[in-house]
Amino acid sequence: MHSEVPLVSVRVITYNHGRFLRECLDGIMAQETSFPFEVVIGEDCSTDNTRQICQEFQARYPDTIRLLLHAQNVGAQANARLAREACAGKYIAFCEGDDYWTDPTKLQQQVDFLEANPAYVLCFHNCWMKFEQQPDREMELFHDYTKADYAIPDLIGKWLIPTASVVFRNHLFTEYPEWLRNAVVGDTPFYILLASFGSLKLVPGIMAVYRRHDGGATNLLHGYRYWERMIELYCAINEHFKHRYSKEIIPVLKWFHYKLTQLALQDNDFEKYRHYAQRSLLFNTKMLLRYQHIGIFHYRIAFMGLTAISPLFFKVRVQRQVQNKA
Repeated sequence: MHSEVPLVSVRVITYNHGRFLRECLDGIMAQETSFPFEVVIGEDCSTDNTRQICQEFQARYPDTIRLLLHAQNVGAQANARLAREACAGKYIAFCEGDDYWTDPTKLQQQVDFLEANPAYVLCFHNCWMKFEQQPDREMELFHDYTKADYAIPDLIGKWLIPTASVVFRNHLFTEYPEWLRNAVVGDTPFYILLASFGSLKLVPGIMAVYRRHDGGATNLLHGYRYWERMIELYCAINEHFKHRYSKEIIPVLKWFHYKLTQLALQDNDFEKYRHYAQRSLLFNTKMLLRYQHIGIFHYRIAFMGLTAISPLFFKVRVQRQVQNKA
C-alpha cells in the first residue's frame, strides 16, 4: 500500500462485472512497481454484486483504491470520463472490469518507456482474447500489427489499441471537446485526441486479456442510431482537425453510410436506402475528385448505385437477400 502521491492512476470502469471483477482487481494489485500507484474505480449502479466487490477491495487496500460510486446510472461514456478526470497520476492506465492483466511487470515496463521517451504520449501492447462461451479457445486479439509507431491516420475508423493495454500521459488537455463528451464510442476517439500531442508506441509482449462475453459492449446491436452517431462523431473529428485527415475520414464515412443502406435493405425501406446510398456515393465522388482515390468496396458501391435508382431494382435486391437467408 502506498500513501505517496501516485505516479500512475489505474482507471477501472465497471458495470455488472460481478463474475469478472475480482480477477481484474487481483491483476492490478499484483503489479510490481518501483513507484506508487492508485486505482480509481467508477462503478455505475450495477444490478449484481459488483459494487460489493468494489467495496471489499477498497477495504483491503484503503490507501490505493478510490471508489466513484454513482448514485444513479450515468452510462458507459460518462462513467469512463468521470473516472478518468478523477485520476491524479502523471500517467493513466486503463483496465475495464471484465478484462485483466497477466504480467506483474506491465505497469513498470510501460512507465519506464514513457519516462525515457518524452515524444510519446501513449504506449500499448497486444492482448489475448478469451471467449467465455468457449473457455478452451484463446487467441491474440490482433495479428496484423505491422509497425511499432502509430499516429492519428492509423487510428481513424480502426480499432488497434486494446483498452486494457494502454498507459498514457495525464493532463495533456483540460477541456474535452463536445464530440468526445458525446461520442457513441469512447476509446478510439480519445486516443485520436491524445495522438495530436505526440506519438503512440506498440511495446512488445502480450500482458493482458480482453474478455468476450454475452454482456460485453462489443455485443451491442448496431442500429440506425448507432451508425448515425458514428457519422456525427467522425464529421466532428474532421472539423476539429480542420479537415487535415479528410483523406482517411471520408472512406470511413462512406462505409458508415453503406452500413445504413444495409439496414434499410433489411427493413425493406426504399426511401431510407436511397437517402443513405446517395450520401455514400457522394463521399465516393469526393474521394475520386479531390484525392484521386479509387475508394473502397467498389462492387458494393456499384450495386448500391443501381439499387438506389428505382424501387424496382430495390425490390429485386430485397427478394435476393431474403432468398440468400432462406
